[in-house]
Formats: sequence, C-alpha cells, structure tokens
Amino acid sequence: MDASLLDMTLGQLLRQRAEENADTPALLHRDWCLTWSELDAEVDRVASLLVSRGVEPGDVIGFMMTKRPELVVGFFACARIGAIMAPINFKLHPDHLRYQVQSVGIRTVFVEKAFDKLLKGLLPDLTDPRRIIYVGEPGAFGEGHYDDTDQAAEWPATEITAETVVYYNYTSGTTGKPKGAVTTHRNIVFNGLTAFDRDGVEGLGFDDSHVFLSMFSVFAHPHEIFHRSLLCGGAFVVLDTLSPRVTAECIDRFKVSWMMAVPSFYEMLLDHAEPGKVDVSSLRVLESGGAFVSAETLKRLEEKFDADFMPVWGSTETTGVALALLPGSSRELGTTGRPVAGYTVRVIDSRGRDCPPGQVGEMIVKSVGVALGYANNQEESEALFQDGWYYTQDLMKWTEHGFLRFVGRRSEMLKIGGIRVYPLEIEKVVKDHPEVRDVVVVRAEERVRGEVARAVVSLREGSQLTAQKLRQYCRDRMAVYKVPRIVEFWADIPKLPNGKVDKKGILAVPVDPTRDDR
Repeated sequence: MDASLLDMTLGQLLRQRAEENADTPALLHRDWCLTWSELDAEVDRVASLLVSRGVEPGDVIGFMMTKRPELVVGFFACARIGAIMAPINFKLHPDHLRYQVQSVGIRTVFVEKAFDKLLKGLLPDLTDPRRIIYVGEPGAFGEGHYDDTDQAAEWPATEITAETVVYYNYTSGTTGKPKGAVTTHRNIVFNGLTAFDRDGVEGLGFDDSHVFLSMFSVFAHPHEIFHRSLLCGGAFVVLDTLSPRVTAECIDRFKVSWMMAVPSFYEMLLDHAEPGKVDVSSLRVLESGGAFVSAETLKRLEEKFDADFMPVWGSTETTGVALALLPGSSRELGTTGRPVAGYTVRVIDSRGRDCPPGQVGEMIVKSVGVALGYANNQEESEALFQDGWYYTQDLMKWTEHGFLRFVGRRSEMLKIGGIRVYPLEIEKVVKDHPEVRDVVVVRAEERVRGEVARAVVSLREGSQLTAQKLRQYCRDRMAVYKVPRIVEFWADIPKLPNGKVDKKGILAVPVDPTRDDR
C-alpha cells in the first residue's frame, strides 16, 4: 500500500490523476464521457459555482438525484472546497427526509425536477433559492442550475486535510431514520487502496486496466462508483438502472471488466448474456455483496460468465469492502472470505471474548477505513463505535482455516420454542430445491406457538410445488423446529433499489398462508 496517498485529499488525488493521465478515459456515461483532465476541470467549475452561492467549508450539501455524472462531479467539488457531501434517499418517507435535512443542517441541494414534490416539503429549511441547484431540467423552486457559469474568485485558502470530513455515508438507523456515517478523505482513500494492494495476499487485484461498474444505488456508498479508479487510473461507468438488458448493453459498449452487484442481479444478467444477444465477455471479476452466495451459485456463475466471482462484505461504517473471498484454489466456498488488507476483525461473544472456530458471535471491525461515528447521533455512535472498533451486529463464525462464515443479522435472528434459529439456515435449504427461484425467511407470530419462520418463496416457471411438499423437503434436511410453519408463494421477492431483499417491506405485508401468485 502506498502510504503517502493516505495524506492526500480526494481533490488533490483528482488533480494528480488529471496531470498523470490527462487524456485517458475517466467517467463513462451514455450521454457524455470525460477524460481525467476534463473531469478535473468540470469539478473546478462546479466548485466555483458552489462558492459563488455562499457555500463554505464544513457546509453539508444534499444530493437528491438519480445516478448521473453530476453526482460524481458534485462529490469531488464538495471535496475540493471542504464541504460535506450528503446523498439523500428520495425513496424515504417525507418525514425521514426532513429529519435528514434538519439533523445535519443541509441548506444547499443538487436536485432533479422529478423530485419537486419531495423538495416542496423541504423548502422551510432551504431558505436561499440560489442554493437549490437543479441538474437536468429546471424545476419549480430555486434559482440555481448545475450549468450556471458563475465566475467566482478562487475559493478561500482553507486547510483541507486527509482527516477532513468529506461526506456522510447514509444507512438506516434502528428507528428507521437515516444515519450518516461520518467519513473522511482518508477513510475513502484507505478503503480504495485495499482493493489493489498487492503487498500482501489480501489485495483484491484491481488495477488501471479495469473498467469498473457499480450497480449499487445512488444513495448507497456513492464513493464506490469512482474511488478505486481514482487511485489507480482506470475508467468507471455511471449507470442508473436495474434493467439487466440495459446493463448488459452497457457492459458491451464500455467493455466493463470489473462489476459490483448483488448475487441475484448476476443471475438476471445471464438471461441477456447468451450468444447472439450482447457481448459481456469483457467481464473478468464479478464482485458480489449484500447477500449470501452458496458454493453452487458461485461455481455456476463463474462457469457461465467465464470470470472470477468474488463475494465481499462491506458497510457504510467501514467505508466499503472489509472482507473478501478471493479467487483461487485455496478459497473456502460458502464463506464470506477473509479480512482485506488493513482491516482487523474479531468475532466475540456476549461478554466480549473472542469466539473459537465454529462458535457464532458478533463480528467487530477496526481499521483506518472505519468511519468516525454517526453525524449528530450520539446514542447510536456510542452503541456501535467503541475504542476504535465498529460493532457490525452481523453474526459470523470462523472456520478452521481462517475464513468467516456469515450466519445472519442479530436483529433478524428467530427464537422458536426458545431455540435460536438463523433465517439463512432455512433459506439455504429451501433455495436448493430445484423448483425454487428465490426465497426469504422472516419472523411471524402464531397465537399458540409464538415466533415461527415464514418463508416467502418465488418459484421457477411451470412449478407445481405445494407448501406441503416444500415443508416435507425441509423436514428431510433440517431439524423439525426450523421448518417454516408458513409458506407463501409470491410472483417475485421485492427488492430495494440496491438489489437487496426488502425485508421490511415483506414484514409489512400481512401473513397469508394461502397466498399463491401462480
């Protein structure tokens, strides 16, 4: 790892990249593509625009937009002038949107016209119309636009260091309200460097030959769209869709070689990667986060794509990937992998003692990449960030060979008849049934039995599988108390914008053991 880069800010790194790789591709998009020097110049222009509108170092800038090039440019512009970037999840309830704006004092926003209805509810806090800056079409509110060419003087010579906070990386709190992980330039740079550090075996192997595409949503880890490419000089693609067809066409057009998505998306992509359709043979690494990957799925996808499939674990609080199952013969399939370079991991029991291999405990993480806590949220910061360790609330266990196996989320664990049951155990068995396309297991309540397992299942086309037959299949493969009491057949498992299963949405739907959407 090049330790000298850890003392640089994102703005400094971009300037350096623009000088060293001036005419090489940086940002690739369907409508406009920028070289590193062009990206740097555009960032300067937008930074000047922000300063001309009164933005000062330490101000929090909201970004309520879809995934588009202006997001990346705006992120760098904030970094260059010492402002703090805050992605706004426009899918949140309006009350939670207002909470996000008010809790961190957002007074400037980049926004699309499509979100004017949501923006209207935020106007009491956005009192300066010049600091409501539209991208794309002009909207009904505000007096600013991304393309404005205000010529501001050089922004004030404010000391911006690697330790300066550059953005709030948002996730959901225990109350459902968004909470922003306080993230510095150094956090982002450190996590990016671990991706291609080859000084140790933990490096992921990312280099300047890769064209990178992140399929995660615009408000989930937005720095991961570009941070690895910034550090090594490769190009990155900005794409706002969950359409596997459009994604396959994008891979073909830009010759994407490294991709980050949830496992189920790769399955869908296969339908558009057949001979005679589009060419996705440029893919070399399929990075997968957000869900468990079985050994069978991993092998099948590697064979189908003729590429390395690499499960990873990361979080907003760790500024990205902290565990990875690296390609190679020594990997232990069905696990999440090992810690990447620079991340120290422990699995502890309820008394804080290290768990031996095979014992389930909570995974905690320490690293330069770990965020500082949550913005203006002392209660959750104190609960989850202690003595430099981030308490993930993910339940893991070490294997005998030093790999980590994901068991489940502490909050999702079931207690059936007084016995702990992890939903993932049940999901693995159900998904192995040849007629099951997808499954998610959540908790439900029965008057007599109390807490029970509820399996929401989507079946392959033409399946005649019944709930009774599926439960019998499970009885033959697991303890009786783990067999789901409730089985519902849904046409599709609902997903969040980032491709993860929408478990909260499923729990909000009343239990219906007779449901069969075939």
